[in-house]
Amino acid sequence: MTLPEAFQQVRIALDAAGVTYAIGGSWASTVHGEPRHTNDIDFVTNLDSNLLPPFLQALAPGFYFDAESALEALKMGRPFNVIHQQLGYKFDFFPVTDAHGDAELGRRIGVVLPGLDREPVSVISAEDTILAKLRWYRDGGEVSERQWRDIAGIIAASGQQLDRRYLEHWAQELNLTELYERAMGKAT
Repeated sequence: MTLPEAFQQVRIALDAAGVTYAIGGSWASTVHGEPRHTNDIDFVTNLDSNLLPPFLQALAPGFYFDAESALEALKMGRPFNVIHQQLGYKFDFFPVTDAHGDAELGRRIGVVLPGLDREPVSVISAEDTILAKLRWYRDGGEVSERQWRDIAGIIAASGQQLDRRYLEHWAQELNLTELYERAMGKAT
């Protein structure tokens, strides 16, 4: 079993359950900025208590998950994961819990992820990846050099292509304006 095969099994299960999703986290920041290795794949999803059972039932054998814990996490608006047992690789599922999450899914783009899939997969936009990384940076006490480096890498790589109006709007809505302005000042 390879990571691309395990990823395909997760995609098939998400599609079978009718889940809307996009890749976020490190995979998205690699697409939009600087590549870096990661031991998991983050999915932003519309998973809820109705979509969770068909998703988990559609997963191929070989994945570990705790259905009760996953349901409880979704009810609390928190992520849960499934682990491919043979590979020890983790797939994290972040439920949409606010208007920005809806915007993330609405703005997802199709990208081929080399080494993972030959077909385009939905990935969070560069702008939404920056905003997500800013949130994680703030929520982590503003000490994660990895998150800050990811943010700077995306800004440097995307440059003038970024939708600044969108970024400024959501930075204000999410109380990230100060961090956003600092990131833009350091990265540009």
